[in-house]
Amino acid sequence: MSDVIAQRTLARSAPIVAMPPKLRTINLTRHFVRGGDAGLTVFQDLSVDVANLEFVAIIGPSGCGKSTFLRILNGLDQADSGTIEIDGRRVSGPGAGRAMVFQGFDLFPWRTTLENVAFGLEMQGRSKRERLDIARHYIELVGLTGFAQSYPHQLSGGMQQRVGIARALAVRPDILLMDEPFGALDLQTRDLLQDELLRIWQSDPKTVLFVTHSIEEAIYLADRIIVFSPRPARIQRDIRVPFLRPRSEELKTSAEFLAIRREIWCLLKHGVDVGGPQAAG
Repeated sequence: MSDVIAQRTLARSAPIVAMPPKLRTINLTRHFVRGGDAGLTVFQDLSVDVANLEFVAIIGPSGCGKSTFLRILNGLDQADSGTIEIDGRRVSGPGAGRAMVFQGFDLFPWRTTLENVAFGLEMQGRSKRERLDIARHYIELVGLTGFAQSYPHQLSGGMQQRVGIARALAVRPDILLMDEPFGALDLQTRDLLQDELLRIWQSDPKTVLFVTHSIEEAIYLADRIIVFSPRPARIQRDIRVPFLRPRSEELKTSAEFLAIRREIWCLLKHGVDVGGPQAAG
């Protein structure tokens, strides 16, 4: 018994070691040059920390640079200054540990579901048998069993987006970047895929950064919500979502959910920039 007490005392007195963030941006800045003018600053000195396996939603006015921010994190665009760190290591381009899901489905129309999902694995040089086995697993995970041999034109919009999610997951990234993945879908399909995404994420946890224009979607899905200001974007508010998981539709009508929605709406409404040229995202 004394040994147990001693161990507990030691555990209480031991220093707490903070885990480094999975993803960190430090003073990230991006400018766009438009013709002969001075251009515009999309965001400047943007610093964000994301913990391992955290689901973070990013929301802000149109043109504030949300999509540009995600593209830079994925290595599809370059910042003008600042640094990106993953697991404490600086990165400056695309990497196997990140995958992205776009608003447009971006499927190859000449490839079947199975072949689309296996594409990233093919680019990694995996054997045909291995990549098809992995692709079948993720097709089943996203609920498309029975559609492995279907072509994109034979699938609904929601099903096509499931293929896109499966393709991103199949390369087994540590970080999943999602740029308004449900933005092109009707409201009913969008609601259904929100629940599907939560189910998939709980089955196969990843660190997720999820850009959306929907306040309700951000609150329903995320652990944290980062609210961007109009450009040059800064972080207006970093909101911790207090709801336990798993979540259900009834949550969306709760007083606490509606209070967070009202808070974010007020931030966006008072920060809307309706004039001038718009940047990406």
